[in-house]
Amino acid sequence: MIVRRLRHCEMEQRVNIKFYFKLGKTATETHEMLVKVYGVDAVSKKCVFEWFKRFRGGKEDVKDEPRSGRPPISTNPDNIERVRRMLADDRRLSLRMIAEELKISLDSVSNIIHEHLQKRKKKVYAFPTLRRCATCDNGASSDTERSVC
Repeated sequence: MIVRRLRHCEMEQRVNIKFYFKLGKTATETHEMLVKVYGVDAVSKKCVFEWFKRFRGGKEDVKDEPRSGRPPISTNPDNIERVRRMLADDRRLSLRMIAEELKISLDSVSNIIHEHLQKRKKKVYAFPTLRRCATCDNGASSDTERSVC
């Protein structure tokens, strides 16, 4: 089952929608208040009306109902272990190389690496390049007569 992670703001707005519902406000009034508080991050008017409908139907919880869906077939313990072994052998492998080798999607490989193996890409900072001074010979016979260009 895929669980969608709600942004904190959305869950907070659902609680506010429930609060306004309990106060006897209309869905339109509730949406107007949410827009005043959250601005462009406010949930849509349609969303507010849907939650009002749920609350009128007796639903008290502000969380989503569990969703049925196709279970992931690529993200299985066998593939997780295979990806882990591949990365242990060569940590420079790209997502595409792993996906092609295991015959699974890039998204599945990314999900396995980030969610199941808890691996993150390290940020590599390059050393600042050295500024090299070019010296001009200018026909000078000794090092003291050479100048920097």
